[in-house]
Amino acid sequence: MYYFLKKLYKNNFIRLIDLQFAYIMASKNEPYLMFIVAYLSYFISKGNVCLPLLKFNIKKILKRKKIILSKKEIELIDNFTQQEKKLLCYNIVSDGTKVTPLVIEDNCLYLYRIWKEENIIIKNLINNYFNLPKKKNIKKILNILFKSDDIYQKISVAMVFTHKISIITGSPGTGKTNIIAKLILFFIKLYSISLTINIAASTGKAANRLTESINNYFIKNNFLMTKEEKKNIPYKATTIHRLLKINIYNKEPRYNTHNKLITDILIIDEASMIDLNLMSIIFNSLSNNSKLILLGDDNQLPPIEIGYIFKDICNFKKFNFTKKYSEWLYNIVDYNVLKKENKNKHLFLRNFISLLKHNYRYEYNSGINQLAILVRKGNIKKIKNLFLNKTFNNIKFVNINNEIKYKLMINQFIIEYKKYFDYINVKNNVNEIFNIFNTYQILCAVKYGMFGTKEINNQLENEFFQKNILNNTYRKNSWYIGRPIIITQNNNFLNLYNGDIGITFLDTSDNELKVKFNLSNGKYHNILIDNLPKYDIAYAITVHKSQGSEFNNISLVLPNTYSSLLTRELIYTAITRSKSTISIYSTNSILFKSIKSKIIRFSNLENRIIKNIYK
Repeated sequence: MYYFLKKLYKNNFIRLIDLQFAYIMASKNEPYLMFIVAYLSYFISKGNVCLPLLKFNIKKILKRKKIILSKKEIELIDNFTQQEKKLLCYNIVSDGTKVTPLVIEDNCLYLYRIWKEENIIIKNLINNYFNLPKKKNIKKILNILFKSDDIYQKISVAMVFTHKISIITGSPGTGKTNIIAKLILFFIKLYSISLTINIAASTGKAANRLTESINNYFIKNNFLMTKEEKKNIPYKATTIHRLLKINIYNKEPRYNTHNKLITDILIIDEASMIDLNLMSIIFNSLSNNSKLILLGDDNQLPPIEIGYIFKDICNFKKFNFTKKYSEWLYNIVDYNVLKKENKNKHLFLRNFISLLKHNYRYEYNSGINQLAILVRKGNIKKIKNLFLNKTFNNIKFVNINNEIKYKLMINQFIIEYKKYFDYINVKNNVNEIFNIFNTYQILCAVKYGMFGTKEINNQLENEFFQKNILNNTYRKNSWYIGRPIIITQNNNFLNLYNGDIGITFLDTSDNELKVKFNLSNGKYHNILIDNLPKYDIAYAITVHKSQGSEFNNISLVLPNTYSSLLTRELIYTAITRSKSTISIYSTNSILFKSIKSKIIRFSNLENRIIKNIYK
């Protein structure tokens, strides 16, 4: 078995850490256990929650990976199929009734820690029955806050009131950030008492954008609030990690089963970026009297770490509302949400998931909206026609199939950023420079290679120097006024977080170049270059780093060779970062293969929830 696993490692079928984990967990006399532990470790590293043993066909997987097996190795694998049922006989495996490194439930193999985290989610969701409220002024407040065309937002707020945990999902432009301000005002008006309301987002950038949106809403709708109500409004969003005091120095979360976060209502934006571990911490940190409202887009990229938990929960939206609940909603919002009566007991979970459908950012027939819808559906034929017919002037496809076209692409990027430096050379208004920079962003699918962020950023900087685009700009070594960077490592002390974008300015008080970061309160945070945590240049950033952000105009760059990173969710996420225009630089085959490829992350959440309900 040792040599077989080593062969799999050399063929990139498993990693070295998977190999080492298997050696620690199983003895040489347990070949099947050693193999299954190694593969489970690898499978989880790809974001999966568990290994579904019934769907696990090692022969097919090895064949797909083009790994040639000897006769002895084939015999070894044939023996494995006979041993799957015997997994519970090993000391390190149990059904969860006792603590063991591995757990089997419903023919799915878990690491104990991950199984326990999924348990926390399940327990909270199955206890999330609705309570029909006795408050009589709900309808009145909803009618004050919402116009007649805001029916989906109105339904969402009404639904949030009836559950401890609520999910609001919708594509960009459907008003998720706007509805947060209305949720805050709704609860303050409803209870007429001092409430502790916390608002958070997955990234610093998203938290800043959320703060800005909320403040803009309350400025515009100042007439809706009394002086007392204004005192209770939380005007500032924070990151989830900052709120829950989670950092690399804390081995255990500050808030847990025994130490609850003191809050009445916790609202979290960009929840699709939350992994299984963080979601379990959030659920565990809240008391029985606290409400949790999660907002996000379940069609976007999954979290970097394990799970696709927001999407897993949103999958229950495929069912209908229960009759009793839909009748209550009809009385409150004058809209019938029930299409067909739902008699299955477990489908009460649909009652706390609301879907925002009306898009306020894009007209239905706008190019970006149409492209996003077609990508989400994987409709290649219509996407081809969209580009071929040049129906819309705000979406463009550029076929980069040779070196000349690649150079033309780089030149186009230089032209775009020259506008930015032309402005810097004549003006020094910090707000306006940030606004100009945010009008355009290059997004890459990958970090390395000709089409990756590293190479494109380096090429752009070299061209800026060679073509004297930075001629009038103050420079110090490789640093210069206007140089944008993106933080890649959290630093609580400096109040900087992964994904924060800053721009370099000259501090005339000490003649030092410093990087300014735009804070959510409209002020700027100045950091000396030597004090910066890890960063990258930010003319081009990855699509993953762009989540939680939006830009007026976007260029999306895909590599010229396919990899598993290129998926429908990545293309959709990139397209929906744009408010005005998008240009896609790729080859036909890479773009369409990416759109065909959907991310699948295995979990057993739905089956386990149903099983627990019927216990």
